Amino acid sequence: MVSGSTICGIAAALSMLAVMPVQADTTLKIQGSDELNTSIQIRNGKGRIGADGRGDYLLYDSGTKTITYVEPEAQQYTQLTTAELDAMALAAANVKEAVTPYVTGMLAGLPEEQRKEIEQRLGAMLATPAPAESKLVEIKIVSEGEQTIAGLQCQASSLLKNGAAVVKVCMATAGSGKLSARDFVTLETLVTLSRSMADSVNGLMGGAGSQVDLLTVELEGVPIAVQDLGNGKQYRVTSVSDNALPDVLFNDYGKFQKQGVQHLLR
Repeated sequence: MVSGSTICGIAAALSMLAVMPVQADTTLKIQGSDELNTSIQIRNGKGRIGADGRGDYLLYDSGTKTITYVEPEAQQYTQLTTAELDAMALAAANVKEAVTPYVTGMLAGLPEEQRKEIEQRLGAMLATPAPAESKLVEIKIVSEGEQTIAGLQCQASSLLKNGAAVVKVCMATAGSGKLSARDFVTLETLVTLSRSMADSVNGLMGGAGSQVDLLTVELEGVPIAVQDLGNGKQYRVTSVSDNALPDVLFNDYGKFQKQGVQHLLR
């Protein structure tokens, strides 16, 4: 089973990618303060995200617009198209909209203290925020200039919530260093894909497992470094390599048993 925290921690609308000539492969190493070390590998329009110490990994094939979640230990994989992922996101939104009136009605008959506690727990599942979260929130992005991290150029920014800095990020908006322009497009697609999958799963699971929430506002590009000033968590790209990668990293799952899409939502 894939969880929202797995996909969300590994990494952030899918791009249409054209078939292009083979170029150098790319491997990015990402280190987190929570000791989660992640590798993102890109080869000829295909991407793979995996974490050290974990057997499962996520694949994306830009040629077929196919997403594959692989669980080698269970000898199984789950595969869906980007169109199916969009349908999942829509279904999750429809479920929230449909159940909200019934949940609200049930909560209205509970004692105030018990009602507030349940509303806080279910806030992410409801189509509207829980009362305590309904206050107007002002989000502002403050540019802090360009930086170079692991040879990659990125735009540093602070995200302010009601005037207080809550997150610092550095976003790459183009290929640089050992990351080619084509591999950057694949990387951006893969990161956005992982965010989209996390959104779909969270929509049905009440937002369980969300880590650094950068989706309050849409930031262009790929996060090269992120620091959550609230909980102290941070991650950043520590190295970029253009060494050749074997095809087996992207096609070895075929020997496993295929699971239905519903497997992702259990």
